[in-house]
Amino acid sequence: MNLVVLGSGAIGCWVGASWNTGVRAAGGNVTLIGRDATLEALNNAPLRLSEQGAAERTEDALTLTTDPAALAGADVIVLAMKSHALTAAMAQIEAHARADAVLICLLNGIAPVRDLRARFPDRKVVAGMVPFNVVWTAPTHLHRTGTGQIAVERHRVTEWLSKSGADIALHDDLTPLQHGKLLLNLVNAVNALAGVPLYQMLADRGYRRVFAASLAEALAVYDKGGIDWAQVGPNSPRMAYRMLRAPNWLFRWAVLRRQGLDRRSMTSMAADVQAGRPTEIDTINGEITRLGALHGVPTPINQCLVDLIRAVEQGARPPALSAEALQREVGL
Repeated sequence: MNLVVLGSGAIGCWVGASWNTGVRAAGGNVTLIGRDATLEALNNAPLRLSEQGAAERTEDALTLTTDPAALAGADVIVLAMKSHALTAAMAQIEAHARADAVLICLLNGIAPVRDLRARFPDRKVVAGMVPFNVVWTAPTHLHRTGTGQIAVERHRVTEWLSKSGADIALHDDLTPLQHGKLLLNLVNAVNALAGVPLYQMLADRGYRRVFAASLAEALAVYDKGGIDWAQVGPNSPRMAYRMLRAPNWLFRWAVLRRQGLDRRSMTSMAADVQAGRPTEIDTINGEITRLGALHGVPTPINQCLVDLIRAVEQGARPPALSAEALQREVGL
């Protein structure tokens, strides 16, 4: 079984490295297709993987390439790029991949799987969901923040991966978890606009009020549309909505001190904003506004966050808004 990870950034490299030992032991191979900037350092040194509460490990038996023609040898293609790069990735799959190659989509949001199935109606597209974040702390060092297993739909390929030792949870229907992860990801835009580590952002009630307001809109959309969703992570979104508005001292005591957040970590959207890259705002908050329009539920907070992030992407306004300024922007 030859796996090719297309879009080998932080998540793609982590997944490829984490699955590689088991895949190789079962007679397969893992190939990472990524950008020169990412893979160049890994050609000269092994990839180091770390996470809280576990010993650091290394992986130096990965096949690395920047050439999408490597898709031709794939039995399984794992898509791990940002959602704005999906269109280009689909064109590469169309140009190089075999017709029987299975696609595993690990992208954020609901739209990527929907788009893949529309583009490739005759291919098997398996939905996946990554509940944690991964950040580069050095050119060859990845650090995982957060807990949980990668969730994937049950299929003969994912069953084979699980038997080979991949730390994945198999589900007959992943849609409720995808909708649950979307609720969790609503914090990304607030963190990107705040421009500070996630822990520092959550310690400020002003930022939390904006997150809570976007979350309330999303829950109202789900309720009105009868959208089934499942909790992702240790905290219920409905409970989180109430706790996010609590005084700072109470939130820090009841929530922050128990979560064990890395004091330096930021969301992937915040990292994209700081690096001047496009973000996944349309796939996250934009999906809530789309669903709101579909079910007749106003979503002004989420629409405002979409507009603010787009303005930052276009250079029309600087990031790093104070909590007070962000609340004014969204009308709180």
